[in-house]
Amino acid sequence: MMNITNRIGLVLLGIGFAYSVFAGQPNILLIYVDDLGYGDLGCYGSETKTPNIDKLAGEGVRFTDYLSACSVCAPSRAAVLTGRYPQRAGLPVCPNVKDVPWNDYVGLPLSEITMAELLKDQGYATAAFGKWHLGKLDLFGPLKQGFDKYVGTPWNFPVGKANEWYHDDEPQGEIRFAEAHQKLTDATIGFIKEQQVADKPFFIYLAHYLVHGPWSPNKEFCTDAEWASYQKIKGKMNPMVLPAMVRELDYHIGLVMDSLRELGLEKDTLVVFAADNGPWLPAGSAKPLSGGKYLTMEGGQRVPAMICWPGHISAGQVSDEMVSALDLLPTIADVTGVSLPTDRKIDGFNLMPLLTGETAASPRQEFVYYNGLTLEAVRRGPWKLHLPRKVANLVYWAKKKGDYKNLNHFVLNNLSVDVAEKNDLATANPEKVQVLKTMAEETRKELGDWNQDGSDRSHNDYPGHLNTPNFTKKRKGK
Repeated sequence: MMNITNRIGLVLLGIGFAYSVFAGQPNILLIYVDDLGYGDLGCYGSETKTPNIDKLAGEGVRFTDYLSACSVCAPSRAAVLTGRYPQRAGLPVCPNVKDVPWNDYVGLPLSEITMAELLKDQGYATAAFGKWHLGKLDLFGPLKQGFDKYVGTPWNFPVGKANEWYHDDEPQGEIRFAEAHQKLTDATIGFIKEQQVADKPFFIYLAHYLVHGPWSPNKEFCTDAEWASYQKIKGKMNPMVLPAMVRELDYHIGLVMDSLRELGLEKDTLVVFAADNGPWLPAGSAKPLSGGKYLTMEGGQRVPAMICWPGHISAGQVSDEMVSALDLLPTIADVTGVSLPTDRKIDGFNLMPLLTGETAASPRQEFVYYNGLTLEAVRRGPWKLHLPRKVANLVYWAKKKGDYKNLNHFVLNNLSVDVAEKNDLATANPEKVQVLKTMAEETRKELGDWNQDGSDRSHNDYPGHLNTPNFTKKRKGK
């Protein structure tokens, strides 16, 4: 159901909205933020003030049921850039900066067709700024995946240490986490200005390191108590400073959005803001959802998301319809006039009829929840079925997380009345359980499971099981 708080010009006087033949090509700004929970923004009920992101939400559509394709970083990023489930796109697990053998195999395959490749072929200038995490730069980097320009460090920042900073494939010296955010903002605004001068449409994938750890906000965004806490803990897991990191993120989003307005590009730019996965608890909040990062509970994959395009998408909308990160590529392809690949399955749907009010219902009615190679849950409409599992069969990041590590029965939740997934309705609804069990079996045939290949699951030559890799160094985080 589409809950509209201020719908302006639903379909003006019955005239269909011609988004596919937009005069010229809209710029695309995809802002993908890290580990931001459902309850971390002001517009989602947080006490942390986020006026710039709230303004962005108010200028378009804010989603209450937007699902990332995975509960951890790399697979979710592979999905958003390809419109395909990570299992199909060939990156169901995460590259690891510390593990060279693993990284020789684990990355977004060059055979995948990214959003950047599609738009570049359409005449767009393309840039990726920030966290890549889709594999080693020399094997799987942005310049090999359709991007003209890259600025950032491909990995997460370690606590108390620096990372190498890159311009394209060239190292620029080491910087620390606290320095990275302004560099991304400067690179983004600079690229926008360059393309305005060149009179060329742009696609920017702005992948912020915030609010992933290390928990090291800059002082100007902290209260005295938050700064004192940071000084004491020095970047290690620290829920107290997460609000400062959210405020810092909001500040940088505001700078970029202000730049679009000042340059007169606001109405020529479709902006998407979304998180890659849920919060890394105990830092952040997924309330009122259960779980967080690493888990297929809603808190791990239902995240803040909004789309804004002034003059084309009415302001002030709040949508309760189920949508997904998978849907962004087909939607962006539609507004830019790009043809989707026909030689592979795209798991996303075009959301423009929903966004413009042409239809009230989302084209997405189903979703499947994988963790690594393991199928953990399926959903149709509001009904979500958690599948039995054993800890031995879980992907490495989930083996010590959550209450469902060993689940010996099916759990059925009605998310329309129980977003916290507290009430198991399986016994009272055996027919719905059976329908969803059948859906799970059909999904396994196509995308596989921990113990079986699927007809359309991408092959990986890694000499071992992707769920339980033989890391040469202990892995502490994603």
